[in-house]
Amino acid sequence: MKKILKEPLAHFLLFGLALFALYGLVNEEDDGANTIVIDDYDMKNIIASWEMQWKRLPTDEELKSLIQQNIKQEIFYQEALKMNLDHNDEIIKRRLAQKMQFLSNDLATITEPSEDELKDFYEKNADNYLSPYAYSFYQIIFSPDHRKDPKKDAEELKDKIKNNDPKQVTGKGDSLPFPYFFKETDANELQRQLGNKFSEKLETLPEGQWLGPLKSGFGYHLVYILDKTPPQKPEFEAVRNELVRDLEYSNQQKLDQMIFAELKKKYEIEYELDPEKFDESFVEYLKER
Repeated sequence: MKKILKEPLAHFLLFGLALFALYGLVNEEDDGANTIVIDDYDMKNIIASWEMQWKRLPTDEELKSLIQQNIKQEIFYQEALKMNLDHNDEIIKRRLAQKMQFLSNDLATITEPSEDELKDFYEKNADNYLSPYAYSFYQIIFSPDHRKDPKKDAEELKDKIKNNDPKQVTGKGDSLPFPYFFKETDANELQRQLGNKFSEKLETLPEGQWLGPLKSGFGYHLVYILDKTPPQKPEFEAVRNELVRDLEYSNQQKLDQMIFAELKKKYEIEYELDPEKFDESFVEYLKER
């Protein structure tokens, strides 16, 4: 218990819950009405909104997540009303729920993270700050705009040049606005120019030989990797600003979930759904925490 109380997020949670409790005392509302009902009308709107955006029906897991978001929004909305956050403010439920979340976000940023907290966060999340792969390589491209079977042509040339020095294989392939030699080019730039799959494939290829063909949006490429630099862990100071931003965001997310979990305990969630559309097992699935 003592260890828990030493955690900064625990302090914020206690302070936040005390704040909400104080508002609850000042605004004497009837807590007996703390019931949220998800009915067929709600389900229809939730599914229709998803289908309109994604052009398909949600999976069971996606539908469950959407319903939980709806419940969270409704709880924050009801709590916001009790705290008079809607006074002289003509906004929709989502906006009111956001106001509740803004409160928890503010709590999470009351104090700046300590040096030890930042370093601990850095060590636990170092992979998120690695530099991308960097490559120096030659490439010959075969475009479908210029050839009937560019992949076959690429394979035939690879058989001819075998492992020849790339400096002796100039002038092959098709002329496109890409250099024959990419020097110390990082993966992010390659993704921008030639696509994610092309860049990702280079990660697995050895150096010092002609390989391919690799497909991009422009055709098929033969590549000769001269040098490959794997991702590097940056110095702590080089990413300090990013760490502060990301740690604050992480704390906001955690505190938001903690406060929501506590507020949710005050509410009964009921489902009044058409049994022909949603059987009992699915309703029980929705109720799982």
